[in-house]
Amino acid sequence: MTNWPFTIFIGLWIIGWFAILGTIFYGLIGTPDWINDLAFEIVLILLSGIWVIDLFLWQIRGVEQFVINDRIEIIKCGKLFKSVSKIDFIDFESITYDDYNTTPFWIKLFGLSGGKIRIKYLGRGIRFGQDISLIMAEIVSKEIDDEMRKYAE
Repeated sequence: MTNWPFTIFIGLWIIGWFAILGTIFYGLIGTPDWINDLAFEIVLILLSGIWVIDLFLWQIRGVEQFVINDRIEIIKCGKLFKSVSKIDFIDFESITYDDYNTTPFWIKLFGLSGGKIRIKYLGRGIRFGQDISLIMAEIVSKEIDDEMRKYAE
């Protein structure tokens, strides 16, 4: 589910980012010898803008996919940079679902972590399924657990 206040804030930030970038490039057209002085700042502004655009796209059309092939993969798509978390079968410990989430609000807000389904592996855990209901989380976790039992046999 899209967090609209945060998405609107990011959208306004992107508009301001374009204005700042336009101003810098307009200034560089008039005084091109400043490029050496502003190179670090330009790169920093470009990288921060790309990161925020990635966050914006995640809020608008981000999708989490769960794939079981030769290993477990949790894929975040629908943004500029697809991120994949891979877990080998021998590292898998358990899968649970719960509404109790110790992930800080700001991390969930950015879409970096959080969710109702938790996979434990190698003594740590990864969460996914931020926007699903607890009932759906129960169904999905039981199906995944059944599939993992098939692979274990």
